[in-house]
Amino acid sequence: MGTMTLTLVSVPVIPLHKANLLLPIFFVLSEWKSLTLHIKKILSTRILRITLTIVFLSTIICAFTTTYMKPWIVIQGELIFKYFAICYAFMAVKNKRSIKPILKISLYCLIALSFFGILNYIDRSAELVNELTKGKTNWVYDVEFGDFYSGKARFRVQSMFKSPFDYGYICAAILMLHIHAWYQRLESKRAFVTAVACCAFGILTCSCRIVWACTLLSVICYYMWCFRLGRNITLGIVALFFSILSYNFIPAVEEKVNTFTDIFVEYSESGGSSIAMRSRQFAMTLYYVEGDELLGKGKGYFTSEIWNPNVGQKQRRETGLQGMESVILGYILERGYFGLTLWITFNLIIFLYFRKHKQKNKMLTGLGVSILSLYLVFTIGTGELGSVYPTMLLFGFVIKAVESGKTIRRI
Repeated sequence: MGTMTLTLVSVPVIPLHKANLLLPIFFVLSEWKSLTLHIKKILSTRILRITLTIVFLSTIICAFTTTYMKPWIVIQGELIFKYFAICYAFMAVKNKRSIKPILKISLYCLIALSFFGILNYIDRSAELVNELTKGKTNWVYDVEFGDFYSGKARFRVQSMFKSPFDYGYICAAILMLHIHAWYQRLESKRAFVTAVACCAFGILTCSCRIVWACTLLSVICYYMWCFRLGRNITLGIVALFFSILSYNFIPAVEEKVNTFTDIFVEYSESGGSSIAMRSRQFAMTLYYVEGDELLGKGKGYFTSEIWNPNVGQKQRRETGLQGMESVILGYILERGYFGLTLWITFNLIIFLYFRKHKQKNKMLTGLGVSILSLYLVFTIGTGELGSVYPTMLLFGFVIKAVESGKTIRRI
């Protein structure tokens, strides 16, 4: 619920303020009596022990090699309110049946997101976002966050998020969760259709080509992983046939496809990023990091030195980095090749874990791989934004479900 609907909610007086940060703190406090047992279970689970060691090492190096941020702020942001989410889900979930309450609350949240998303689409303004960020403006264009896309050539729906990219991503991730539940017969047809409709609205109206691409890829990964090849080929042919018909006879579909293919055009009518822009960003990243290739320039370098609010928009554009639209570029610039290697290793180990347990947990590991592919394509295409926390929660659920199955078989 926090990752889907409370990302902009602030609670006055209480330290930390942000509701989405307070939830994991309160959860850990509620488990205080059993915390020692939880820690033992986490450390005795090999996949978590290895991955947490990697992110801990990466964070500690990052925290004590930067001059732009205090070490505690880095540790807090990277571990407690980011990667440790995999532990929170592992602690909260009992087994694969624990998905049922997750499905219920996620459906309610999807309905809420769609309600405010439709209002946003009709009004061409995210009024709820404006209310939740009252008194603040986008420091690049000095406009309220909910009105940032109102006059853009390519309008994007934000719903309850500051970034439409995060809105699209969370819809894509929850879509995979409900698809998995449907094939596991854990959800009614009415609930499944409602969830798919809400997710599809968010994915399409966020108007992010990377979200469209990573959603398509994650669905393909799930079906290729979980079902026989013959069935996948049949479904693929049917989908291709209807896609061709839709492109030729439905103007809205033709418009969306043309918007997607504009990524290969440098100065397209739809606006947004292009491959040529990404190439320039990569070249400029290598230029800025020269001499600090191993550990990078330090966490916070980009916002402090390049995308600083005190620097004019024209000067920022002349840096050649624009929005730094890839997690790879961000890691190279601020953490160097060593930090990037640790990030790649973390994700590779997660994939190898799913592959190792594919035979006995095909559907569960299929969900894990689909979420991993969604996350990788999204972050490589746009940067991390708010994708890490919900991704780690889903990884924690899948890993706990797989591990609980192993325990049952041993008994």
